[in-house]
Amino acid sequence: MGYINCLRKYAKFSGRATRREYWGFVITNFIILLILLYAHAYFQLGITHTVLTVLVIAYAVFTVIPTFAAMSRRWHDLGRTGLWVLLNIVPVIGQIVTFFFLLGKGTQGDNEFGKNPRRRKRR
Repeated sequence: MGYINCLRKYAKFSGRATRREYWGFVITNFIILLILLYAHAYFQLGITHTVLTVLVIAYAVFTVIPTFAAMSRRWHDLGRTGLWVLLNIVPVIGQIVTFFFLLGKGTQGDNEFGKNPRRRKRR
């Protein structure tokens, strides 16, 4: 659900993303990339290898924008500006700090970045 939801919001950097939405996207994205890389390593010769090389690169490029958009929305849910995405520029330490921050619970209620995404919609 989170994976599809993030792809629907392909380049939406505004608003908020719950932990479930963000981590659902990240974990599914990781599994898909792992499968593609495994297949790429398995077929080391021929046209299949070439096709898989193109497929891995295309998938990685295709998911860069939704990954940063989802991460930006996740930072918003924590009450921080989406520019915290730039923390990932710092090798290793930036990714570790980002990982632990994005595991955290979002701010309660609405914040300056939007309405509470965990609020249940009334029917």
